[in-house]
Amino acid sequence: MDAVDRKILAHVVDDGRVTVQELAERVLLGPSATRERLRRLEQRALISGYRAIVNESGLGYPLEALVEVDLAPGADMQAFEDALCAQPAVVEALHATGEHDYLVRLRCADTDELHLSVRGLKAELGAVHTVTRLILDQTVPARPRLS
Repeated sequence: MDAVDRKILAHVVDDGRVTVQELAERVLLGPSATRERLRRLEQRALISGYRAIVNESGLGYPLEALVEVDLAPGADMQAFEDALCAQPAVVEALHATGEHDYLVRLRCADTDELHLSVRGLKAELGAVHTVTRLILDQTVPARPRLS
């Protein structure tokens, strides 16, 4: 991957709906060369898809929280992960090193839904301990590292 590929990735990350013509103009290549580079980036799975970024607060889910989760020793982690996928409030889950087994990001309509979701992690999914942190603001948006 060269500097032009990185520029293409940066522009596509910034605007996934950019046309090949506009992209070509931005990276100073012809449209066919730009299209071919895009195709190669997709084939190499450096671009895995094009998605809309949805304002979840506008959909009625303004409350966001990170929940640190500890499972019982010997717990079936795959079963826990499968169960997480079925929980509507779970936006993202990370299996991580450190003090806790998982970091789970929830999006909820209100504190009642948050309470029920965290209680569900314990009662239904087998978490033995949780620590919940409300997210007040996203100070740096999620973005890929391209350099």
